Amino acid sequence: MSELTVTQVAKTFNGAAALLPLDLSVADGTFCIMLGSSGSGKSTLLRIIAGLEEPDTGSIRIGARDVSKLPVEKRNIGFVFQNYALFPHLSVLSNVMYGLRARRAPRAGAKRKAEEMLGLVGLAGFETRSPAQLSGGQQQRVALARALVTSPELLLLDEPLSALDRKIRGEMQRELKRIHRETGLTTVMVTHDQEEAMDLGDQVMMLDRGAVQQDDSPEAMYREPGNRFVAQFLGGQLLGRGVVRASGGAPRVEVGSLSVRAAQDDLADGAAVDVLVMAESVRIVGDGSADAFPGTLASLSFFGPFARAEITAGELTVPVTMLSQEAEALRVGDGVRFTIAPEGLHAFASDLERIE
Repeated sequence: MSELTVTQVAKTFNGAAALLPLDLSVADGTFCIMLGSSGSGKSTLLRIIAGLEEPDTGSIRIGARDVSKLPVEKRNIGFVFQNYALFPHLSVLSNVMYGLRARRAPRAGAKRKAEEMLGLVGLAGFETRSPAQLSGGQQQRVALARALVTSPELLLLDEPLSALDRKIRGEMQRELKRIHRETGLTTVMVTHDQEEAMDLGDQVMMLDRGAVQQDDSPEAMYREPGNRFVAQFLGGQLLGRGVVRASGGAPRVEVGSLSVRAAQDDLADGAAVDVLVMAESVRIVGDGSADAFPGTLASLSFFGPFARAEITAGELTVPVTMLSQEAEALRVGDGVRFTIAPEGLHAFASDLERIE
């Protein structure tokens, strides 16, 4: 078993807190994503797990082993760096073999295992090439094969897709999912991209300023963000400050000229709230639709199969994401009617200093 347990780990640099004391538990075979913006502490935590940084406090366990005081080479982990860190003077095969040879594995066995890993990542036949002869996506696969070849208990990935263009990044996301499915290896990956996190993760831990904001499944985090920061990071846009009306039936949130049914059942009547909405939960509908609001189409942009728009409704600006074919007949300035799905509306206790 190779579950990961992080207990009360904290880290400061030059007196500034990079990580506040935090816990993380990743079950055996889980693909865990650490999600957050630059400076959130996610890469620091990953390096502490790897043994590349020493925490000020706390402990790290991999399976039954406390590895807190062990050097990186004793932790039995695989690490893929953001810049891949391949040896330019070595062939692809020699790069992958490097970890095994450093452990004094017999050359024939190391070569056989390295070839097996290259096959796993789809690079069979590339053994004699140099890193300079490979694309970014191929270099990333070599780095992944090198991390896997030593049969680690834990695989750590530090923003491995950030340097790739969109098309290659999508391909590598599918490859990472396939490799994880085939190996069953406990994996922890750092990213700032919420789409990557939602696509790849079985578990997502979101960090901000060194603190855990939410640790959940991607589905639960998206449906029920734990606070305003999480909701905004996942694409929620602030409508404004509103008030809850929860007496006499299902709770509604009044914001501007809108009164929208809320899916949250823990809202207190009369509470002042910051109201956020997910653009994909807003739909432009026909005149006969019940519970629809009037507005004016203020902007419209096309992005391949999807279109993004904004609707003004009184003093509010409401975001919309829809299929391009649904938007083809729309024009800026059109009067429209729209609905907001309750599950796409999120209300949090107001903090006037944080309203943007």
